[in-house]
Amino acid sequence: MLTTLKLHQPVNITHPLVRDAYMKKDSSLKEHNSDVLVLEMTNDEHEADVSGFDSYLIDLLTDLEGLKGQAEERLGHIDRIDIITH
Repeated sequence: MLTTLKLHQPVNITHPLVRDAYMKKDSSLKEHNSDVLVLEMTNDEHEADVSGFDSYLIDLLTDLEGLKGQAEERLGHIDRIDIITH
C-alpha cells in the first residue's frame, strides 16, 4: 500500500512555466521517507502538437537541474521531482 504524507512546504521557485512548487514527504518505502519537490505547471495555453510533442515541457525539463538547485539551497536534499500539469 502506498502512503504519502501530505506535509506540503511551499518553495519559492522562479520559472515562467511553474505555477506552484512545494516539498512533500513520501513514505511509500518502509525504510526511507523521500523528500519530493512537486512542480505544478500550468498547461492552459500550451498544448502538445499532433505527435504529442510539447516544447514547453521540454523547456521545463531542460531547466530542471537548476530548479532542483534553487530548492536544495533553501531546503536541503531532494530525492525526487514530480511534475504535475493542469
